[in-house]
Amino acid sequence: MAASRLELNLVRLLCRCEVMAAEKRDPDEWRLEKYVGALEDMLQALKAQASKPASEVINEYSRKVDFLKGMLQAEKLTSSSEKALANQFLAPGRVPTTARERIPATKTVHLQSRARYTNEMRDELLGTSPSWT
Repeated sequence: MAASRLELNLVRLLCRCEVMAAEKRDPDEWRLEKYVGALEDMLQALKAQASKPASEVINEYSRKVDFLKGMLQAEKLTSSSEKALANQFLAPGRVPTTARERIPATKTVHLQSRARYTNEMRDELLGTSPSWT
């Protein structure tokens, strides 16, 4: 069955959000948060469609959107140990979003953010200057 326009737009925006999440962002950056909100709206509309995709596909989209939403919430926490703990409870997607990916982008983002929070915790504990500046 061919994908609907809504599903194609959802996949395109999801890919863009995964790329944005993988990049180092300015703390004042607002786009990713708005894009994830739009993804949630699109996902709800996709679930309500008569010609919706298979339930496994919708579950995977939901998993990825929830991961991105949880990652944004973890970034808002104050201490790096809280961020690292919140990051451990996030579940990245299991399936690549596009055919070009070998590893799901959300898994890569999850590993990158875990490494970043670990570095922040180490810098906090040792009292060293942040390694990312």
